Amino acid sequence: MYKDKKVSVVMPAYNEEENIHTAVKEFGSIQEVDEVIVINNNSTDATGELAAKVGAIVVNEPRQGYGYACQRALGEASGDLIILVEPDGTFSAHDVEKFLAYSNDFDFVIGTRTSKEMIYEGANMGKFLKWGNWALAKLIEVLFNGPSLTDVGCTYRLIKKSALGKIKDKFSVGGSHFSPEMMILAIKSGISMIEIPVSYRTRKGSSKITGKKLPAFKLGLVMIKTILRYKIAGR
Repeated sequence: MYKDKKVSVVMPAYNEEENIHTAVKEFGSIQEVDEVIVINNNSTDATGELAAKVGAIVVNEPRQGYGYACQRALGEASGDLIILVEPDGTFSAHDVEKFLAYSNDFDFVIGTRTSKEMIYEGANMGKFLKWGNWALAKLIEVLFNGPSLTDVGCTYRLIKKSALGKIKDKFSVGGSHFSPEMMILAIKSGISMIEIPVSYRTRKGSSKITGKKLPAFKLGLVMIKTILRYKIAGR
């Protein structure tokens, strides 16, 4: 609990058996966290079993895709404050306290991995990814008159359940470009939001999408298409 508000940590997961055990234990050990929910998105390894073994609530999502897993995760959370984070070991549970503190004044708190002092040696945040994420974040900021944004792809964020209710029925992205859609919908719905720096660590295993430049570049193009679609449609 945080100031009489229930706190849920939700983790979309696909084949994360190398990291899920540690991630669930780390976030579950934070005093304010009341529940950890893992959305098992058709993993072919022991992700679900390992998560359940260390106390996570495990929910299976049959629709394949990061966006579908996130939508299910946000929908399953029972907390007043919902923290969405990937269980790949790159994000630190110590930042939970920071997210909660900013929730005193904002309904949507988004992490940014652009502070070089907080990027660990060996983390997957080279110039290509850093500047690509920055450029797309600025595109959203300018096109939708949003708050200061620097990282469109950071998947560590907190949203209040009351704010989520304004946008959850508008989600349409089931793939890896869910993050910018969530940001755009929040801006267009008038949800108060702020971006805060978070630690970014080295992960075990390679990223399913951003571990190589070509898939990351293709994802960037899909994100641009999504951003422009919302702008042109005026949705």
